[in-house]
Amino acid sequence: MEIIISRDEIRQRVAELAEQISADHQINSKIPLPPVLVCVLNGSFHFFSDLTRQMPIDCEVDFIRLKSYEGQDNSGGIKIIKDLELDLKGKRVYIIDDICDTGATMLEALFMVNSRMAAEVKVVTLLKRKNGVGMTDFHGFEIGDEFVYGYGLDDYGLKRNLQDIYKIN
Repeated sequence: MEIIISRDEIRQRVAELAEQISADHQINSKIPLPPVLVCVLNGSFHFFSDLTRQMPIDCEVDFIRLKSYEGQDNSGGIKIIKDLELDLKGKRVYIIDDICDTGATMLEALFMVNSRMAAEVKVVTLLKRKNGVGMTDFHGFEIGDEFVYGYGLDDYGLKRNLQDIYKIN
């Protein structure tokens, strides 16, 4: 196991992202309502929890669960396991996910949010691939093509509980 992002780096960057997102909402949004933060389960639950606790502004929260991986295979398409519950009409929404690989999961999440007539939608990911799809408005860290786990990201359903992010050797 090789740590590529330490828990201290994660903690610091999550606090910075919370400030950036809050400022973005306060400065750029013409919508007087609090933003809605949508957690894409399962991978982003640690990131989402830490991020929402750091937000200096009021927020609503909701959860969706989309499944695209079986182990390390993402060729089976996207399955909706849990749908949105909040009314998003006219609200600014931030979709929070762990990583955007092929973009298929994020496209489904964007479709789900936009179909509920959100006024604005932004994408926030903890990790962004250097040569990946450019779908994020905010991201924590840029990584290469390595497969990673820890801090919510899994290796065949395990290792989500690790506080650092590791690459598989």
